[in-house]
Amino acid sequence: MTTATYRHYSGTAAELYQSFFVPSIATPVSAELLSTAALQPGTRVLDVACGTGVVARAAAEQIGPTGSVTGIDVAPDMITVAEAIPSGGAPITWQEADAASLPLPDESYDVGLCQMGLMFMEDRAGALRELHRVLAPGGRVVVNTPGRIQHLFEVMEQAIADNLGPGLGAFVSAVFSMHDPSVLAGLLQDAGFHDVAWKEYSATFDLPGPVEFLWNYINLTPMGAVVGDASGEAKAAMERQIVEGAAPCVVNGRMPVEQPMALAWGVRS
Repeated sequence: MTTATYRHYSGTAAELYQSFFVPSIATPVSAELLSTAALQPGTRVLDVACGTGVVARAAAEQIGPTGSVTGIDVAPDMITVAEAIPSGGAPITWQEADAASLPLPDESYDVGLCQMGLMFMEDRAGALRELHRVLAPGGRVVVNTPGRIQHLFEVMEQAIADNLGPGLGAFVSAVFSMHDPSVLAGLLQDAGFHDVAWKEYSATFDLPGPVEFLWNYINLTPMGAVVGDASGEAKAAMERQIVEGAAPCVVNGRMPVEQPMALAWGVRS
């Protein structure tokens, strides 16, 4: 079975990302990122791997009409969904682009943000060098990634791998591949940032029951575009496996999950 990448995103997946992933996961993890960024009125903000724009819109509200926000994502359908959502505060420009080759001028932003995107990038070092390039001297970067994988996601990874193929199961583990915040900080230093610091924090996810969560997750990620050739028997077996394995996570039909997060930040020379 084909390995999924974020270039597989369809319009339906991007819409589900906005309706399910943003309120359940992206919004809870963004609070600490934005607090660390300490945005001020008039700031020029760049949001890399912006998805459907949850961080960009929150930043626009914080910096007000005298600031500006640019949201960059490699998936065109994510940008299409982002453009259709109303926002307030600063004006937002949405643009499809690769983070490792930003079509933006040197020293044109004050703050660079990247929420849960760096772990998917083929050229992480290049993306951070590009962030360094487009930030003005004294500009700040703040990046987060998921911390260590928790039981629910381990169960889901195994169920997907056992029934749909190891290539798709590996997509889940890739989400957690940059779980060490000190490694994240080291990448910022290598990209030229100074006064680099890092920390771990925890975000609480309020998730639906195992089967609903499994299919929401598959369909909101690029996996959804490449599972069509799986048999009904394989899909049913996957559902049974996650129901059994995730049983300890279920409370009154839902799954409250405490997910560790890695956060690092630094200053442009």
